[in-house]
Amino acid sequence: MERAEQVSGPLALVHSLDELERLGTLDTYATEMTDATARLLAEGVDPLEVTQAVAHVNDVLTSRLLTLAENQLGPPPFAYSWLALGSHGRGEQVLSSDQDSALAYGGPRLGPDDPAEYFGRLAAVVVDGLARAGIPRCTGDYMATTWHHPLKTFEQYFHRWVQDPLPSDLLKAEIFLDVRPVHGGLDVGRLDDILVAGGQRGSFLMQMARATVTFRPPMTVLGHVRTDHGYLDIKRRGTAAIVLLARLYALAAGSNARTTLLRLQVAETAGKLSGPGVERLTDAYRLLTGLRLRNQVEQVRAGLPVDNLVRVDALSAADRRGLRAAIRTVRVVQQITANRYQTHTVT
Repeated sequence: MERAEQVSGPLALVHSLDELERLGTLDTYATEMTDATARLLAEGVDPLEVTQAVAHVNDVLTSRLLTLAENQLGPPPFAYSWLALGSHGRGEQVLSSDQDSALAYGGPRLGPDDPAEYFGRLAAVVVDGLARAGIPRCTGDYMATTWHHPLKTFEQYFHRWVQDPLPSDLLKAEIFLDVRPVHGGLDVGRLDDILVAGGQRGSFLMQMARATVTFRPPMTVLGHVRTDHGYLDIKRRGTAAIVLLARLYALAAGSNARTTLLRLQVAETAGKLSGPGVERLTDAYRLLTGLRLRNQVEQVRAGLPVDNLVRVDALSAADRRGLRAAIRTVRVVQQITANRYQTHTVT
């Protein structure tokens, strides 16, 4: 995260959050974030570092909102940790990223005063503030307003997910596999320990591998990118597969690395992926992320809803060539993964 801090530190947006006292001042946050992202891209900053910068600024915002909430509600009854999940947990956010969060606290649900009530109210203030800042609520409700439990409860969830990895449970667990503490004094390192231990279980890796090859990038028999009425969902049909591959092989290597780039590097060092394969996946992830970010900046400035749909024929010839190469790379590594883990799900 050091490089992310160097990138995002000069932004006025970061400094303004230190003085945040009222949620009303967040109304311009999304616009300022778009401008900052566009400026970084124009300056030639690596798109993967830009996503880390976006996540870092959102970390600062989340911490400030939690401080304001504590001032409003009083001190928390137990030590707690606000957990970033999904792309925020990986430190890889784009302009369309929604809220994915949980809250773990240190005390049990005992006595007449249920601490869950306090932490539910605390979570509501933060989730509302993030929404006010233009970060959408998670449509699947994976937010701390629902997911606030004693740390022991989360440990039980994690144990169940890695020890008895039913496909239905893994779908629910996916969002929690990228967990990172953002704010609070509670030590949640045990959650990482459980996930790393799960990475040594063949049944858990098998289910993860099956999920990894689900997001199959579309190509025609002639090697062209298949689109939907000219558009490609750059997340669902591109970056998601790389994220899943990197997560799978990093856990198989016994690592709790969080960013996709670090996970790929760990996988190479551990001999889980070849050096050339990691280099091509990294290049693919960087290119797809750059296309995604630039497209979203253009959407915001055109007053359009922000999504992950990129019009392929509007790309430059170089970007179209890069896109085809990226898709081919993902499909090759997915096929290798399907063979290695005998998933029998790649069609």
